[in-house]
Amino acid sequence: MEKYTEIKAELNNFTSFLRDAIPESEFGDAPTLYYISAALKIWGSNVLYSPDYGTLLSCVADTSYTIEQVVTAMSCCSDTERKLMVPEFFEKLVERDKQTGGNLAQACVEKLNALLVSTAMINGDFTVEEANCLSEIMSGLSRYALAAGVTVDEPLDYHAKITEKNESSYLQNDALVKAARKHTAQKNDEPQEAPSGDVTIPVTIHVNLTASEGSTAQSVDTQAASPEETPTMTQVPQGKDGETLESLLAELDDLVGLSGVKQDVHSLMNFIKVTKIREQRGMRVPTISYHLVFTGNPGTGKTTVARLVAKLYYQMGILPQGQLVETDRSSLVAGYLGQTAMKTQKVIQQAMGGVLFIDEAYSLAGETDDSYGQEAIETILKAMEDHRDELVVIVAGYTELMHKFIESNPGLSSRFSKYIEFPDYSGEELLSIFEGFCAKNGYALDENATAMLKANFERLFERRDEHFGNARTARNIFEKAINAQADRIANLQNISDSDLELITTADISTAIGGAAQ
Repeated sequence: MEKYTEIKAELNNFTSFLRDAIPESEFGDAPTLYYISAALKIWGSNVLYSPDYGTLLSCVADTSYTIEQVVTAMSCCSDTERKLMVPEFFEKLVERDKQTGGNLAQACVEKLNALLVSTAMINGDFTVEEANCLSEIMSGLSRYALAAGVTVDEPLDYHAKITEKNESSYLQNDALVKAARKHTAQKNDEPQEAPSGDVTIPVTIHVNLTASEGSTAQSVDTQAASPEETPTMTQVPQGKDGETLESLLAELDDLVGLSGVKQDVHSLMNFIKVTKIREQRGMRVPTISYHLVFTGNPGTGKTTVARLVAKLYYQMGILPQGQLVETDRSSLVAGYLGQTAMKTQKVIQQAMGGVLFIDEAYSLAGETDDSYGQEAIETILKAMEDHRDELVVIVAGYTELMHKFIESNPGLSSRFSKYIEFPDYSGEELLSIFEGFCAKNGYALDENATAMLKANFERLFERRDEHFGNARTARNIFEKAINAQADRIANLQNISDSDLELITTADISTAIGGAAQ
């Protein structure tokens, strides 16, 4: 128990620091709750569960947590669209620094960073996923402080601490389910048979999460054990507040261009709606495949539309959750035969209940003797068959290559019958996308800059080939333009708001000079 008690002592020292820094404040158990939320989010980035997680949480919270409780909380926290809320104690430290010119917020970040690094390494590894997640958490605190006028340095690069994943420290999925079933049966004092992959959740763990930065977390009721064994819990619902079928379709319609794509998605939703009505009335319904093939060049919005389709499927009752997990060959294929199925299965488990989006899917069948890619394909096809009501797969890539990919395997051609083509953006549409970046980030184009940019986009469109970047080209030019603007105005004596907002022909000229012509 030594490594667990050491982290608990470190957490107690962190709490003592907060109380000494702002003695008049009542923090209660807020530091511990924030720490648990951060720990769950970091661990959740790994997908798999280590027994060390439950042991550590039980130690620091003086509460006995089961596997199901920790896994459920990790699943909630691991949603990339849900950010950790900036804790109230950090807000108070930043406010105190503004008043006194001190560095309490900086000290807080350093202490919290050291604590969370130790927490991430509790099971003997510090993975890339954990490093990225921890970096995001720390960056969020630094951004908050900076926005309030207090400078907080972000910790050094975490990647120097990364180790190989300690596979032996994690429970695999089948072992986890068996343990969860055993706990449920013991709790009810009789054997029970749960559906494969399902876990009965007697309690949840309080986590401080918000669906997006600046929004407010909302609570939902969950199945709870008796009061004496269950603390007060709050959990963010999986459904996104305020999202409806109509609002998601409106969001689709607001995208630049893609008229044919929009029509195809609307038609698919209408077909699902009518089919459900027929089913409710006891009429015959055709067999529907919800798996899709997105074809087109890079940067044409395939990932954006896939994310909306996942949410639309959730709203239509096709999927129980509606998240989208984006992947490619590198995340599916292992370095040697026999391990690819395990690696692919881990990605599938992440997507279960939602959509698995495979970009450049044709690379899985790039060579006739590619046994590794074929192993990934067979694993995915089996999951599609075994989990028809829990998993939708969308594959994407260049048009010609995707048609060859689907036709290369009878299992693929039988499951993927719906193609949606994503055309290249025209010059005018690329200008609209660029202007969207400007509006979103608080910039504006002067009239001459707009004309120059439009002419450049039209020229790029006319000269395009299969490597045409589409929206990515617009983003690249936007990023170069705002860098050019910063270089132009940085040394001005008196920088006005207009200077900060306006992108001129000089900025566009510099940006275009570094862009593909």
